[in-house]
Amino acid sequence: MKIPLGQKANGMYLFRSNDFDSVAELVLREYAPYMLEKAQPLNIEAMADEAYSLTILDRYLSAHGSILGIISFADLRIEVMTLEKQIAEEKLMTGTIIIDASLLGEEQHHRRRFTISNELSHWIIHRQMHYSDNPNYSLRTARPYIVCRESMPNRDRHREYWTENDWMEWQADKFASAMLMPASVFYPEAQAVMRRHRAGSYIVDGCGSKSTTDVITELTEIFDVSRTAVRIRLKQAGYLRCADVLM
Repeated sequence: MKIPLGQKANGMYLFRSNDFDSVAELVLREYAPYMLEKAQPLNIEAMADEAYSLTILDRYLSAHGSILGIISFADLRIEVMTLEKQIAEEKLMTGTIIIDASLLGEEQHHRRRFTISNELSHWIIHRQMHYSDNPNYSLRTARPYIVCRESMPNRDRHREYWTENDWMEWQADKFASAMLMPASVFYPEAQAVMRRHRAGSYIVDGCGSKSTTDVITELTEIFDVSRTAVRIRLKQAGYLRCADVLM
């Protein structure tokens, strides 16, 4: 699918904040149209497999869980730890996603889903930067994969000083959220949930409100995402406001 956005010389798409929702819904309309029909969880693993022919593997990627995922844009070999925690060389084919095995537990279910969505987002919006015939960006030969870490050390710096990797992670996070919670479905559903809990036109975070807790919990269950992901999505539309700001 052709993404209808301008690109930098290195192939990176020029996303504005409101572009993520529109482009993500183009992708969903083509590959997962059920997501635009009613509020429900996205079968992210099926989408990666059936729509993009990506392979998902679970391996330990670091000793302390600092690396959450890897997406390969070319055939390569990397060193990983097996599920038995034995160091081994893994041959990755183009289009392989590795998710850190620490995310396999039920308590990490939402984080694993978001990490898969993040890696799929990299494949959708960043693989053109890794083409071998792209003379402006040599990642294909120098580093034909993207590593997604638990925290990006440069992300707290002013955006003027962000690296290309910082921008790619920011874009992938935004796109992943837009696929898991498509705006045209999520926001009307959020309004309906707030009405059911008599929450008014917005809810307040950080004040211990039962209606706030209930709204976030229900949306978490409907879309099978984390409470953090729901909070961020609600804040984007002004449906969640901070208590200290109101005071």
